[in-house]
Amino acid sequence: MTPAVDTLPDAPGQSNAPDPIIDAMGRLVKCVFGPDRATRARTGVILLCAIMYAICCSAAFYAAEMGLMRSFAPRLLLATALPTYALFYVLVRFGKTRRLRDPNLMIPQQSFSLLAIAFAYTAIGPHDRGLVLILIALVMVFGMYTHQPRQSVFTGVLAMAMLGVCMGVLSRMDPDYYPPTLELLRFELLLGTLPPLVLAAYQISAWRNRLSQQRRELRATLDKVQALASRDALTGLYNRRHIQDKLQDCVRRFERYGERFTIVLVDLDHFKRINDQHGHRVGDEALVAFSAGATMVLRESDTVGRWGGEEFLFVLPNTSPRKADIALQRLREALARSQISTAAPTLRVAFSAGVAQHEPGAPLHRTLERADRALYQAKHEGRGRNVMAPPSPVPSD
Repeated sequence: MTPAVDTLPDAPGQSNAPDPIIDAMGRLVKCVFGPDRATRARTGVILLCAIMYAICCSAAFYAAEMGLMRSFAPRLLLATALPTYALFYVLVRFGKTRRLRDPNLMIPQQSFSLLAIAFAYTAIGPHDRGLVLILIALVMVFGMYTHQPRQSVFTGVLAMAMLGVCMGVLSRMDPDYYPPTLELLRFELLLGTLPPLVLAAYQISAWRNRLSQQRRELRATLDKVQALASRDALTGLYNRRHIQDKLQDCVRRFERYGERFTIVLVDLDHFKRINDQHGHRVGDEALVAFSAGATMVLRESDTVGRWGGEEFLFVLPNTSPRKADIALQRLREALARSQISTAAPTLRVAFSAGVAQHEPGAPLHRTLERADRALYQAKHEGRGRNVMAPPSPVPSD
């Protein structure tokens, strides 16, 4: 049963209606870049590279008009770049690369970039050809922040191999348009500048990897510390401090949204007798068995914690006392079928419970007191039962 949720009045001058412009922009961003954060980041990289290609193609057309580049080259660059980056975009935008080791497709992108640079190098006039080599540095710098160390080395070696082959083959085929002395000079400059850049890219990539590993280790350590701070060491349930924080959160949600909640205070019956007759190890196993049963029977939205000793506290959001009683009966039946310990095969765990629903305007400690009194009544009436706390008396005028 879902409780009625009170709506808070809007503050003067404020409206809860969504801004149509912001809403439309949000839909547009999701449509273009993707539905989730990771896809949007990868799609953004693809589109950034596509914009860089568009700028380079525009410069190539301008160079062709000035007679610095052969006229067919810009059109060929544009004709290959458009379908290639459209394919990259579709693959990344619709999640086809998500399971790949290179989900950004950086190696295919940079391989295509180097091919385009090598082609542009062959199409530019003899005296202006060296300008294209600057683009190799741009490719390497861009890869520093996206590549793995081995990928940075691969990109650098591929760049030197492609340009070296172009310089050597073309200077032999057409020495007038590709003067061998100038090509050799440019290749020597390439060998002198690109290896240090490759080394820098390798080191930065390695540092990024180490930082990522350290962040993962730090996150795992913080998660472990948080678990130790909020979990009971024996049962693995939340401890009393975390349960108190959860209760305060439920009170805030109740006051703001009207989300009612019910608390259940549970005490294991004759727990001291279990320790005295079977030993503390069996007593610990009884606590663990009860915790496992409660975790299995209750909902994921419910919170189960060890309140202290053999006492447990359940926080059941959007639950009436009647439904809490049904859940407790299921738990009681499950525990009756569960063996607690091989050392005491006939031993079963029983419990008493006090149930109280939080009331409007009541402080939290009052609800806990009502549950505690109901638990005391359950134990006084013979244990092994649930008692619903009566509503608080309405003060008379």
